[in-house]
Amino acid sequence: MLSKGNLIFSIIALSVVLKILILYVLGVEVFPDSVWYINTAEEIYNNDFAYPDSELKDAPGSPYFYALFYPLTQYFGLNGLAIGNIVIASISVYIFYRISLLIFNDIQAANIAALAAAVYPFFNFYSITILTEIIYIFLLYVAIYFFIKFYKTNNIYHFLLFSIFFALDGLVRFVNLPMFLFFVMLAMVLMIKNNCKGVFIFKTIALGSICFVLIMSPWWMRNYQVFGEFVATSMGESGKVFFSGNNPHNKSGGGIGGIDVAYEDLSRFEEIEDLKQRDEAMFQEGLNWIKNNPSDWIILEFRKLKRLYSPVFYAEKYSAWYYNLLSIVSYGPVLVLFLVSLFTLRSYFWAYSPMLLYLFLLTGVHLVFIASIRYRLPLEPFMLIMSSKVLGDLFKKYNLKVVN
Repeated sequence: MLSKGNLIFSIIALSVVLKILILYVLGVEVFPDSVWYINTAEEIYNNDFAYPDSELKDAPGSPYFYALFYPLTQYFGLNGLAIGNIVIASISVYIFYRISLLIFNDIQAANIAALAAAVYPFFNFYSITILTEIIYIFLLYVAIYFFIKFYKTNNIYHFLLFSIFFALDGLVRFVNLPMFLFFVMLAMVLMIKNNCKGVFIFKTIALGSICFVLIMSPWWMRNYQVFGEFVATSMGESGKVFFSGNNPHNKSGGGIGGIDVAYEDLSRFEEIEDLKQRDEAMFQEGLNWIKNNPSDWIILEFRKLKRLYSPVFYAEKYSAWYYNLLSIVSYGPVLVLFLVSLFTLRSYFWAYSPMLLYLFLLTGVHLVFIASIRYRLPLEPFMLIMSSKVLGDLFKKYNLKVVN
């Protein structure tokens, strides 16, 4: 049995060492998206952290995050940016630990969750990629921690902190913006459940919304200067993603150019120079296909759901048997235990309800747009936290104190 003392800090140290070792062996993984994050981070760093007006299509959070670590590239190349991911991914292990402890008040379950997160292959892989996943997951679960803390304490400051971190996370991925309303509604339900007075409920929602708007407002003001009108997120990308996920060529639910969507179709829309009109045209084309092919669309929705939660890879690059085996033996048991937890941990329902709400919302988003194993990653800490409690309860049942 491991001593409980400073076990969590030993687990965090293990996380750091393991990720650095993987970075040393494999090097940085660069995806097509990575090039944009790297180039924009460099431009931000060299421009006194001002966001370039030329960048119109994506959220600014990840480029700013990588810009903070850009000086390290002088010494370590792109590994310097991956070091930033490794730091945040390892701190996230502690966040998952704290959430588990907050929900279940079970030190063994919390330690299992932390240890599982530290060695989980998907988290370790994405910690050496230059993408949005690591910083997005970190900010998301910090926000969720404060939401659960608010439910437990009725302390309004915890809801304000949730709103702030959820908005910051929305600047990494704009998908959070419409989700905020659903979390506000959940907060209202929880406050009513906790017998809070109407004045307190109104004050909490009002101040939380103000905090959310204040965090988002610099981006909105920047967009107004660039576009000459209010733009909540960006232009030119959402329509493209929607059309990619809803067109006659898509048979898998993904969004790979040349497979799930024809390059000639994308090129046809690229001829529309106005980004707003291009977005609208691609949305309309996707909607027309759905209206004209409802049965094909329903089948495609099931394929998206399958692809999102599949234990095996779809992308040809990762289709080798050893990649799929690693995924099956790591994600597979987590998925099974998570499904069990939804039945055995019902007494904790309201405490973990923010994470369950997020699961439903994110699943819905990817059923509407495109699905991929990559887009499931923000849900996997929730699955790990829940499955670790089930595993911890099994250890207790048989009097096994493994990480207590």
